[in-house]
Formats: sequence, C-alpha cells, structure tokens
Amino acid sequence: MSDTEDFAALFAREAARPVLEMGQIVKGRVIHITAESVFVDVGGKGEAWIERAELTDQDGRLKVAVGDEVEATVVSTGDEVRLSHKLRQGAQARQALAVAAQTGIPVEGKVAAVIKGGYEVTVGGLRGFCPFSQMDLRRVDATEEYVGRVLEFRVTTFSDNGRNLVLSRRRLLEERAAEAAEETRKKIAPGAVLTGTVASLADFGAFVDLGGVQGLVPLSELSHSRASRPADLVRVGDAVTVKVLRVDQEKGRISLSLKALEGDPWGTVAGRLRERQVVRGRAVRSTEFGIFVELLPGVDGLLHVSEIPRSRQGAMREAAAASAEIAVLIVNIDTEKRRVALALAPEGSVPGQHMQSTVEVGAVLAGTVERHEPFGVFVRLGPGQTGLVPTAELSMSRGADARKAFPAGSEMKVLVLAIEEGGRRIRLSHAQALGREEQAETQAYLQQSPKRGDGFGLTLGERVKQRSKNRL
Repeated sequence: MSDTEDFAALFAREAARPVLEMGQIVKGRVIHITAESVFVDVGGKGEAWIERAELTDQDGRLKVAVGDEVEATVVSTGDEVRLSHKLRQGAQARQALAVAAQTGIPVEGKVAAVIKGGYEVTVGGLRGFCPFSQMDLRRVDATEEYVGRVLEFRVTTFSDNGRNLVLSRRRLLEERAAEAAEETRKKIAPGAVLTGTVASLADFGAFVDLGGVQGLVPLSELSHSRASRPADLVRVGDAVTVKVLRVDQEKGRISLSLKALEGDPWGTVAGRLRERQVVRGRAVRSTEFGIFVELLPGVDGLLHVSEIPRSRQGAMREAAAASAEIAVLIVNIDTEKRRVALALAPEGSVPGQHMQSTVEVGAVLAGTVERHEPFGVFVRLGPGQTGLVPTAELSMSRGADARKAFPAGSEMKVLVLAIEEGGRRIRLSHAQALGREEQAETQAYLQQSPKRGDGFGLTLGERVKQRSKNRL
C-alpha cells in the first residue's frame, strides 16, 4: 500500500470519527499518566486529557491507573479535547460552575438547610439556592428529608461570579425520566412482564411507574383477594411486577395487572377446601338468590337464600354490606364449573371441623317442610341438604291440599329413596316412611301383645289404622 493510500485511509478514518460536543459525557480508558495530566482513550472519538488533580484524593494519591476506565464530561473541544471528572462528582470552582451553566452538565451539591422558599445547597464551596418546586418531580411535604443528602443538580443561573447561583434538580430528573421513558416504551407491549414502582393511588386503582411511563392497575386487577380500595393491597413506593394487558397509543393509556401473575386461584382449592368442612369466609356480595362468600383469594362460594332462615336473612345482608366474616359449611365443590355451594354452619361447630352427613339411602329422617311446588314438596334435612318428596309419595287422599296437610315449617318424616348428582338431588318419600314406621310398630306390637284381640280393645289392625290417621 502506498503512502498516498495510507494517508487517504487515515484521513477517512479521522473524518468518520464522531464529533465531541461540550457537555457530552464520555467513557474512556486511561492510556498515559504524567505529572499534570491523565490521558484517556475515548475510542473512536479520539484522545482526551483530564487534569491529574481531579483524579487524586485528599491525601494527593492518584485514584486511577493505566488501563482503568473513567467517565467524564467534555469541557472543551478544538485542537485538543479536555475532560472534567469533577463535574460528574461535584463542581469545585466558579469556572467549572460557569461551564456547567452553559452546557447543562450536572453538578453535585450537598443540601445544607431548609430556608425560605427552598433549600440552601453547597456546591464547590459556594452557596446555591434550589426552590422547593425544583427539588423533585413532585412537591414533598416532608421538606427536611433532603437535608444532608448529596444530590445532582442543573445550574439554571450563574452570575455575579457565583454569588447568584440557582439550581434545579427537577430539570435533571425530567430529562432522565424522558430518556428512561423512551427506553421503556420499547418494552411495553400486551403480555410483557415488567417491574415498576407504585407511584400513586386512586379509588379506582394504582398507578405504577414503569420507568418514566406510568400505567394503571385497576382495582379489580390488583389481586384475586377482594378489596374495597387499593390502599388495602399496595402502598406508594412498593416495588411490583406487573403484566401489560392493553396499550392504547391514541389515548396514551396502559392497562396493567398484578393479579394475572398470581396464577389460577382454583388450582389450590382441592388441597384447601373439602365438602362438609366448616370454614370461615368473608361475606362480599348480596343478591336476590343469596350471599357470595370469599373462601380463598379469588374463590367465592354461594350461600343460597334457601340455606338462610328467614329470621337471619337480614343479618346476612348486613354482613355482606360490612364484608364481615361468617361461618359456613361447604356443601358441594364443582371445580369444572368453578362453583362452591354453601350452607350456614351448624350451631356449635368450629372451623376445620368435618360434619358427617346423616342422609343415606334407606334412612328414615325427620325434616322440615321448606316449600311447595306443583310436583311435590321440598323438605330440608340439614345444612345444605334438601330433598324432594314427589306428590305421589306424600300419602294424601285424592284432592287433598298439600299446603294444608304439610304447611311450610312443619315437620315431616321421610324415607331417603335416592341420592344423585353427588348429593345435589335427593328423592324422598313420606308414604314409605310411614309404611316403614308402621312395620316397626307392628313388629314391636306382635312381640308384646297376643296375636288376637283380647276382647277389651281394638284389634291390631284397627290400632295401626288409627295411628296412621293420627299421624296425618
């Protein structure tokens, strides 16, 4: 390769180098150290130097060595590039502050005290002033919390050789937030999982700062646990991980969810809830057909109105309005349909207790008439256990009125004919219960009395018939 070609290639490389600007922050590696300067290779941008004094500690010892990486700010360009390391750590002289005011280079200052209208800040041995409104992105009521802290500021005013020095931390934070927001927007898309910080709370949800960009977690998406207000679940300043649900570019809205990352609450039901178990839950909603009770976060059960005595229905509605805890019995769990049927826990039962069912096919039980239908009478046998006595099994004479013969609230003896659909359907018979009882009485009578009438009273058949009439 000829000298002309070498020169042309060198010229092209030099022309292609990025131009450094005043105030630009660069990183480089120390390549040479002299008694007065530290030379830094800033890569494709060329070679620059920093005053050695800026890189020494209070005892005069150099804090860097050849090969170390340093970060500094460009304070002059032209024939040679000069860097300043102290401007990244705190302005030390009026000249440096003047440069910072012109270029926007951030300077470090220590908040010395709260004074009228703002803060007194010491920067490079000079006293500066930062208004309250310029200390943070939002005005903070506890102004004393900044005193004693070393923070970075923008120099907004530098005059009278430093006697008039006004600073702003807010401008710096806004610029950095804008830069962070640009990077954050690249990551925000439906389905993305991001980390953020709870920025503020409203009645309808929590605003989360994702890094210069805020999204809303609606109250319903904060948790599977029910809550009447966001403050019951999160606090301002909490670090959270959220899932992006929707992004509305036109309206600038981002919908987030914490609940989506908690997993399916029904996945834990099998190991934590059992049928015929007494549990305590929180009454959360009242409807015409019953009370919904939160058993686990995200898992509600229905206490049907048929399981609530009329005398307690008002109290149950009040419990739902107050989100009060109540004791209930789990009657049935249908994980496929995600339904849990409940009944009020029997008096004296304790949470965790398993209540054995007395309803078995062939058993004769005493139940309470609950309601009448054209096809039969519903009889309550116990908590969460109601069966149907078809009209044909009522043992009534033709044309008789079941409402009069068996008024609501009265006791009825029944025989359990069948238990179907996991206990949700129970078929009963009043007539066969009476027949079973008559058979038992007959056997008892035959064991205690002569087989024939004794001439002083009714015969066996007459007595049985009479008892049957009395029971009706």
